[in-house]
Amino acid sequence: MKALRSIAKLICQPFRLFATLKQRMVFASGMFVFSLLFLLLFIPFNITEWIVYTSPFKVLQLPGLGVIIGILIYISQLLQYFLFRNNSIKVYHLLIGFCIDIILISIPLSLLYSIPANSFWIEFKQTLDIAIPLAILWYILGISLMALWDNYYNKETSLFQQETPKQTIQAERINIKDGNGQLRLSLRPEDLIYFESADNYVIVFFRKTQRISREVVRNSLKNIENDLNVHNCVRCHRSFIVNIVNVTAIKKKGRSYIIELDGIDTPIPISRGYVKVISDLLTP
Repeated sequence: MKALRSIAKLICQPFRLFATLKQRMVFASGMFVFSLLFLLLFIPFNITEWIVYTSPFKVLQLPGLGVIIGILIYISQLLQYFLFRNNSIKVYHLLIGFCIDIILISIPLSLLYSIPANSFWIEFKQTLDIAIPLAILWYILGISLMALWDNYYNKETSLFQQETPKQTIQAERINIKDGNGQLRLSLRPEDLIYFESADNYVIVFFRKTQRISREVVRNSLKNIENDLNVHNCVRCHRSFIVNIVNVTAIKKKGRSYIIELDGIDTPIPISRGYVKVISDLLTP
């Protein structure tokens, strides 16, 4: 039971390397180049016997097979991006993606490179015998290379931030982005009031020419919290993040607490777990 809990905890860990379309396309490009070079240099798994002359792509031989695999890989990774883009990527998404890669590669190849006398399932099994080891090799190598690059990039960024004077760390504006990293709204820190979650969207409430306006952004509250926690924006509830600068009061209401914000008539609820955090931040 303890081992199962450890496995469940492991596969639920965040996995940020595949969070963007660019990262997936880089991974797909590497997988394509790796597959092509591996097939041409090593000719593994007696693959020349597997490529029969009944295939419509027989004249292309191994290079043609590599190009077809590359196209299928790009399609698979693009599909996974749209399938998982509204979720925080976890390790189990990676495992599901691996299975999707194998299936989307193996089924077309089983149909294109087949012996008429064999059934589809025989061809499918033979294709899996080649596709699975290749995919495992690239996933191990590709993810390792991406992780090394990510660590190097973060280290360089960290060194740059350490060398930057403290006065410039606090940005003059708060930039709010959508789930794809695109800038949707740029505000002065004092004009941002709070965020409210609405399914797959976040509603931003802000002050514009002395009036309260709002903007709907396709993103998760968790992403907003991670991006803006250095800008006095604090989670007070599973559905709300408030800008501490605009908090005018914290009041007890029945058995719970509420926040009053400058210019907002509707009070914001505080979950019990966040009461002390908010109070400590507001204490001089």
